[in-house]
Amino acid sequence: METATGPSLDPIAKRVVTRENLSTLAAFCDQKATAVSFGFGCVTTPDSAHREEVIATKRLVQEVIASSAPESAPPARLAKDLEEIVAVAATIRLHPSRLRLVFACGEQDVWQEFDLPSTKRLSFLRVGRRFDLAPLMLALQSVAPYCVTILESGKARAFIVRGTEIQEVSSRLVIEEQSFQADDPRVGWSRHISKGLVEHEKAYFKNLSHQLLQLMSEQQATGLVIGCHEDLWGEVEPQFVHLAKSMMGRFHLPHFDAEPAEVLRLATPISTEAQRTRITAVLCEINEAPSRGAFGVKDVLEALLSGRVQKLVLGRPPEQTIAECKACGHMMAVAGHSCTSCGHAGVWYIAAEEGLIRQALLTDAEILMVEADTATGFSGAAALLRY
Repeated sequence: METATGPSLDPIAKRVVTRENLSTLAAFCDQKATAVSFGFGCVTTPDSAHREEVIATKRLVQEVIASSAPESAPPARLAKDLEEIVAVAATIRLHPSRLRLVFACGEQDVWQEFDLPSTKRLSFLRVGRRFDLAPLMLALQSVAPYCVTILESGKARAFIVRGTEIQEVSSRLVIEEQSFQADDPRVGWSRHISKGLVEHEKAYFKNLSHQLLQLMSEQQATGLVIGCHEDLWGEVEPQFVHLAKSMMGRFHLPHFDAEPAEVLRLATPISTEAQRTRITAVLCEINEAPSRGAFGVKDVLEALLSGRVQKLVLGRPPEQTIAECKACGHMMAVAGHSCTSCGHAGVWYIAAEEGLIRQALLTDAEILMVEADTATGFSGAAALLRY
């Protein structure tokens, strides 16, 4: 864990959340309950005159202090963390339409700060023994990188998209655009040129497919969205056979010189629908193979504790909690008189989704977060088992 040296400025805040970051946050515990989880994101530029992000954060701080220490001031290190959270909020307007997340605990010299593309408005501040990771996991799912390529006869452009952020990376495609002499006076040459052009174009797109595969691997992209004219796709599709499993969908390309913002606008609905489809497919797989599935908080937690979960599908289990042993941290879906692991009598109660997320991160299970409009009728917990 990183040593706390005060709030970092925007250029220092991490723009990538690593597996190591997640595991460290999931394992963290502060018995004094001074671990701070903060998030603020907006999808529009804040009003510079009203400083809404600072006002909102100060209000959150006041609410936390009032609920956790209504009759006394908070501990000095917690108070300092809360002051630094307000300072972070003051820098948000320097880079609007971003999501700033902070996980801090002055008692243990911890300060982890992340700066991610913002896809939805978000504002929260919580203090407890553990970090609140559900908002972080939702954010990471919404900004998972994917690749977009737009095609025209004999040329291509490529982009990497993370939520509302798009970056053109066409220079990484080490491939030459095709060119032919348009006219030639020699008899019969036009037919030769036409045939040569078709073969050259096939070779171009086949080579491009390998370049895109390499790019997606380097960027850890979750899929590929393609933009092109409908008549061109008939020629391209056979050459993109290596990309079939990665394809999320395609859109009609109005013109090859489209601005990145326009490419993002056209690609976003396809990516969103692909994510919904993937979650639905996993839920169907769980339903169709009961021997490899677990349903409900109790069964899913038991499967996680035994290390059997491959994919966790998680909504917001309504008002469900998990008991956590005060002595050893063992989690139980049904609280008894004592811990089933160490026998200790005392337990804490935590939100079910937080307990399941933490255990999934510690056992390297994939987490798929379900929002209200993603999977109709699902709001709880389910898991696809490894065996």
